[in-house]
Amino acid sequence: MPRPQEAPPLTALVLGGGGPVGAAWTSALVHRLEAAGLPLSGSGVVVGTSAGSIVGAWLTMEPAGLATVPAKMRERAAWHAGNVAAGRGDRTLFQSLAQDTSEGPERARRIGRAAIAAVPVISEAQADELWSWALPAGEWPRRLRITAVSTDTGLARGWSPADGISVAVAVACSSAAPGVAPPVRVAGSTWVDGGVRSGTNADLAVDPRWHDGSAVEPGRVLVVAPMPSADLARQEAFLAGRGHRVRVITADPFYEQPQDLLDARFIDVAAEAGARQADGLLDGLLKWWHEPARRFG
Repeated sequence: MPRPQEAPPLTALVLGGGGPVGAAWTSALVHRLEAAGLPLSGSGVVVGTSAGSIVGAWLTMEPAGLATVPAKMRERAAWHAGNVAAGRGDRTLFQSLAQDTSEGPERARRIGRAAIAAVPVISEAQADELWSWALPAGEWPRRLRITAVSTDTGLARGWSPADGISVAVAVACSSAAPGVAPPVRVAGSTWVDGGVRSGTNADLAVDPRWHDGSAVEPGRVLVVAPMPSADLARQEAFLAGRGHRVRVITADPFYEQPQDLLDARFIDVAAEAGARQADGLLDGLLKWWHEPARRFG
């Protein structure tokens, strides 16, 4: 009787949140690394949170289009500026998230309630219209997961093609930053930014529910986080404690405060910083990426 085939080691890319400016940095970094021979688009699972969901969609659906993301994020930042000029939203709520180091579902529900009070909830159709212009067309890749948090339960969900919503709607949920972007009502709940739970949600990359219920073999996880978060070290320790080799890339400083990540004036600076940082990291990442699987753990 033939022995069951062993599952291959995990290869995961985790892309964290950081507003339009963070998306510009991440897209430039990922595009430069991919173009230089680091096969990020071939990762077995790509987890995108907020800004990372935008970059993840382009990377897995149309990698060449990563070069267009900074310009699209300039338009998104202008949208944010228009809301401020019109007196819509609550920037203080957005800024306070960076100082709130508590965690757990109750925190997420509390923030979710504040988000709903600050910005009117939008429908699935409105969410699709809000984001479809900024994303590639085509089928949702099976390996792409986009995180969001339910304001009802305080728990995270990784949207996938099986959920029956568009990539644009999933991105709208994942990027519904409290106080500055509208929560989304879809699939029986109201959803806010995946960053409400974690800046990266890197631990979800090894959730068996994302791997057909199968145990995940220890492998390689690359985490790209434009905005440092209090939970980043915990996420790294969680993965390393389960035998995964983890590499974390955070942005070299190019902004001063969280609200800068919504400011169009920082888009070009962020993209330049991302490309420059990629050049400095490339050789080490190539060596790390191609180390044999037997050395993992």
